[in-house]
This record gives sequence, C-alpha cells and structure tokens, in this order.
Amino acid sequence: MKKILILLFTLVVLGGIHSCKKKAVVEPPEETLRISSTPIFGADIIGALSSSYSFKLLITSKPPKNGVKVDISVKNDLDNSVIFTQSTQTSSSATSSIDLQLANLVAGNLYTATVDVT
Repeated sequence: MKKILILLFTLVVLGGIHSCKKKAVVEPPEETLRISSTPIFGADIIGALSSSYSFKLLITSKPPKNGVKVDISVKNDLDNSVIFTQSTQTSSSATSSIDLQLANLVAGNLYTATVDVT
C-alpha cells in the first residue's frame, strides 16, 4: 500500500512539473505587404522632365519587423539595356514611406522601370 502511495505521489509530482513547462511562443503570421506610390503609377507612361525621376513608395500595411527591401531596374525600351539599378533596404518596421529616384534618363527615350518590394 505504501509503495502505491509513493508511486501515485511521484506520478502527480511529475505530471505537475510537466504541465508547468513554458509553452512555445507562436508568432502571428506577417500581414500581406501592401504598397502604393506617389505619384500613382502602374502601366501608365510617365514623363521625366530631367535626367532623373523621383517618387515615393508608401507602405499602407504593417511593415515586416525586419523592414522592406526595394529593388529597382530601369531598361531602355529601344535596346532593352539596363541603364539603372538600385537596391534599398529599410532597417526596421517603423518605416512607412521610402523616397526613391530613377537616374541616368535621357529626354525623349522610353524606359520600363520594374520595382520589386519584399
């Protein structure tokens, strides 16, 4: 009888210790990154009045905790040559807008700019 009580007590203590372990913290998934631009652009043709073109990316969702990476590539439509590339990384999730500038543009030429945000 004494052995049964000791065994029962041991099982209760072990069960109590096991239930007191810290649970793994489950982080919620990041929100889908939503952006817009000022001026607003998409498939429209926008004219640059000088050799550069400035715009702003606005992050309209909650930014990721590690920040946002922006990769820009500008190609000349005439010969498909890359005339400008830039990569920008924000350092934190506190950033809600990013000022960007395309450079090396020649007046009268058509270019295609690709902006990847991750």
